[in-house]
Amino acid sequence: MIVERLAAALADRYRIERELGGGGMSRVFLAQETALGRPVVIKVVAQELAEGLSAERFAREMKLAARLQQANIVPVLSAGVAGGVPYFTMPFVKGESLRARIAGGEPLSPQESVSILRDVARALAYAHSEGIVHRDIKPDNVLLSHGTAVVTDFGIAKALTASRTQDGSTAATLTLAGGAIGTPAYMAPEQATGDAVDHRADLYAWGVMAYELLSGAHPFREHVGPQKLIAAHITESPVAITGIPLALAVLVMRCMEKTPSARPASAAELLAVLDNVSTPTASGPTALAPPAPRVPVKALVAAGVLLVGVVGAWLALRPGKAGAPTVGAEQSLAVLPLANLSGDKADDYFGIGLAEEITRAVTKNGVRVIGRVSAGALQAKGLDERAIAKALGVSSVLTGTVQRAQGQVRINVSLLSAADGSVRWTEKYDRPLANLFAVQDEIARTVADTLLGSLGRPPATAARAETADPEAHALLLQGLLLFNRRSAASLQQAIGLFERAAARDPHYARAQASLAMALAILPAYVQDSTTPLATSAVAAAERAIAMDSTIAEAYTALGFAYAFLGELSRAETSFRRGLALDSTVATTWGWYALFATRVGDFRSAHDRVARARALEPVSLIARFWEAQVLEVERRLPEADSVASAIIALDSTFMLAWDQRANALLGMGRSAEAIPLLERHVAVLPAGRPEETHGILAYAYARAGRANDARTVLETMRTRSGGRVPATGATAAALEALGDHEAAVALLTEAISRRDSWLVTFSRTPRYDKLRKDPRAAAMLAKLETK
Repeated sequence: MIVERLAAALADRYRIERELGGGGMSRVFLAQETALGRPVVIKVVAQELAEGLSAERFAREMKLAARLQQANIVPVLSAGVAGGVPYFTMPFVKGESLRARIAGGEPLSPQESVSILRDVARALAYAHSEGIVHRDIKPDNVLLSHGTAVVTDFGIAKALTASRTQDGSTAATLTLAGGAIGTPAYMAPEQATGDAVDHRADLYAWGVMAYELLSGAHPFREHVGPQKLIAAHITESPVAITGIPLALAVLVMRCMEKTPSARPASAAELLAVLDNVSTPTASGPTALAPPAPRVPVKALVAAGVLLVGVVGAWLALRPGKAGAPTVGAEQSLAVLPLANLSGDKADDYFGIGLAEEITRAVTKNGVRVIGRVSAGALQAKGLDERAIAKALGVSSVLTGTVQRAQGQVRINVSLLSAADGSVRWTEKYDRPLANLFAVQDEIARTVADTLLGSLGRPPATAARAETADPEAHALLLQGLLLFNRRSAASLQQAIGLFERAAARDPHYARAQASLAMALAILPAYVQDSTTPLATSAVAAAERAIAMDSTIAEAYTALGFAYAFLGELSRAETSFRRGLALDSTVATTWGWYALFATRVGDFRSAHDRVARARALEPVSLIARFWEAQVLEVERRLPEADSVASAIIALDSTFMLAWDQRANALLGMGRSAEAIPLLERHVAVLPAGRPEETHGILAYAYARAGRANDARTVLETMRTRSGGRVPATGATAAALEALGDHEAAVALLTEAISRRDSWLVTFSRTPRYDKLRKDPRAAAMLAKLETK
């Protein structure tokens, strides 16, 4: 019936030849356009979707889709309603669909797969830049013709959605076969649940399709039926793909993150990775090779891992040949977070914290150990043990599980060889929680003896129990997890947990040292005056040292806090003492590097950042330290490059957006810096203004947008109780606006309040104009002199 009505209504323009098939949203017919004698495709909206559809709104939305003119997009030629049936036409593409190619039996080579994925990513990048989201990316909508992939049906899903709502908006979601519009096998979680979607839903579908092409199977292939597939998208994580470049494997997994903000920010990021994937003749871990069998990995909740989505770009940035064994790899180790088997998700922190403690203990027994954060970040992205070992350049991996209940703890650990995955040693421990320190020590000594026993090293030393209260130790482990997340909220939560641990056991030195570390760094994340927080950090560190003078972190906290308080000689002494006690704490090297930057010793700063990166190769914060040093050193293009690389690794690491903006502002590229800062401000929680607001006001002023700059400052004034916050950034903004005396006054107050970003980075180009005033120059110079 539909065919007859359509053919009759379009007889003056088209001659319908046959039906080609169709999917959930349309039926597809091959026709000849009589005026031009060319083949076209006529697509008719599925009957169940056409009911109640506004023809006027449908045509209006299809006109928007028809604007898309790009080589990898099949364009819309015309649209309308014929015989009461909504339809649209597109060119007939000679070739086959990607779905048909997959089903044909002959597998795509890795090079062909990457070429197809690159073409689709180009189509997405262009369409998204035009404000069009596809919403139904899948192999059926990718056509292969003469070595090129083209995407069809752009804008159709939006047209159907908008033309069904009463006001023409896209707020409502159509249903199809009981689910949101689209295809269950490729549907992003937010799309499946009927939430508002944006371009990142297309990136999710691209990731699912990429997974299918590169691994040879759908990520949730074991689930049959729309409802089961949708449930899997919402609740399950697929196993990682192996046998392909790590950068590509990580990109695919990032695209399939459940939360849109955790995915790449744009299709341009997909292209950046794909363009760096090597040709078949290349060598090393970025070269394409046939997919290897996938190895399931243990589930791990990644909430406690600060750094995610960083493997691929790190390999490209790492000195030397990526993936090559490093010197000393024959006795080196990565400790993976222990998987929680208790059944209580709240205990996930326990296995992560245990890995931290075991890492520390093994290091003290003479083994080179890559930091737990790096190992955990790679595990959280789904890489198996051998892939993690290769990425980190270590010879062995310690992995296992932990379960605690009713005062008991069960720990299973295995030491695996990176070369062949064989088990070098395995053991199970069933002990009272009170004996946890003894278990940690026993594991560390056994691992060290296994790795170093043939080298004639001295016997491993035993560690003493740091607290007799298992609950105090559990609170410490949970606090360390939150400390590593590095946000204002998580740091404040960590401080509360460390205080509770210290209250349960007043002689628990590590709890006091950890409290000192959190208090020392908190001024960088909150707008409060630095002095009381830094003073509290000093007090906590001194309490820790009085209990146990061998804890390096206590001296690290002292160094950072003393630097905030302007006691630079004491800061230098504290950092050196901490490193003398334990040179394997990446944070000590990083904070000591920032200290060197403050006093203008850039050679030492770079050396220290390099030490931090060697200890935590996959650390975003270590790369961030590097960008900060480069900016203050006035190596602005390099600082911009490093910050951009961090954003490519993890677009949710917003400090990198600020850092890139600072580099751009230093180069006089205010127009490029402003969108970065606006994006960060947009995602900040409501409440008191932060450093980013001040930098944005400064950027507006530098760009000649004085009204916008004053609006931001006025907003900051309102939120701060009637006064513009006294920070270096707001002082620089006032100076850029020409309010010189007000700027000097605010700078004076910011220094007296010891604004953390100002006292640490007073040499940044932001203050160059203020330095022309001798008063400001003298104040800033005093900050920078030991």
